[in-house]
Amino acid sequence: MFIDFKLNYMHVKVASVSNVIFFVALLALPQKTAAQDSVEGLIQVERDFAAFCGDNGLPEAWVKFFAPDGLVFQPHPKNAQEVNSAKIPSPKPAASTLYWEPYHGATSIGGDLGFNTGPWRITSNTSNGQPPQYGYFFSVWKKQPSGEWKVLLDLGTTAPAAGPEHVFGAEYDIRKREADNGKSKAESLEEADYLFNVMATNGIKAAYQKMASTNLLSTINGFHPFYNKRSFLSWISSEASPYMKGAAIFSTIDSGTSVSQDLGYSYGSYEINALMKEKGYFVRIWRRNPQGYWYLAAEILSDNVKSRS
Repeated sequence: MFIDFKLNYMHVKVASVSNVIFFVALLALPQKTAAQDSVEGLIQVERDFAAFCGDNGLPEAWVKFFAPDGLVFQPHPKNAQEVNSAKIPSPKPAASTLYWEPYHGATSIGGDLGFNTGPWRITSNTSNGQPPQYGYFFSVWKKQPSGEWKVLLDLGTTAPAAGPEHVFGAEYDIRKREADNGKSKAESLEEADYLFNVMATNGIKAAYQKMASTNLLSTINGFHPFYNKRSFLSWISSEASPYMKGAAIFSTIDSGTSVSQDLGYSYGSYEINALMKEKGYFVRIWRRNPQGYWYLAAEILSDNVKSRS
């Protein structure tokens, strides 16, 4: 009996050690966070949105994938479901096909708010149709009480020609939160947005230097996107930029933040007085660094009626 007890004890001990080793090994494996799961979900729903649009038509897709209070800019902000419900059903066959892919974006830590941006293309389906049209979209998504992602804001730009991203099929770039932005000391999104607007009245460049992320993603109508603050500021300072030495009046209409208070958005109208005058609308993505300060992470400015909407 003593031998049996000893053998059973050793068996239990070995089994316990094995369980501990297995548990430690499991912890060593890469673990998905809630944010990673939410990013993957947001990427997929954006792709589902594009596929549904191609199969069923733009109005049908906009009604299905937009939130009840979701807005499109045509060129002024309007309720997407109300605008597009009146256009259903879409003509068949469609005279053109709209296609897009998400290439850049992020979600909040809590997985309730996020954004996507990427290239769009419209191709004609008629023999004597127009040449392809190109541009970029910028969408803010909010998770609904049902758990579904729905579009809250959608604004787009046009591009003079296809850019590198219009080849399609690129790997998605998750925009990472910066550890320390360094310059912005705004402790709330509303404060950050207000400070940016005030500084821009004295010079656009100064506002971006102070409030924007070093990895700023900026999409301007008529141009291909800028993927960091250095290249964007270099462009602003060049003679190729219509904003050189310009000031702007930004008027925020509304803003919101994630439940986890690490990601938010604002949108409104703008008027730029520089080498040329321009009026339009903007959508901004703001993020809060671990120090608790909000900074501008991504934006789109569009003065053009035509977009993927």
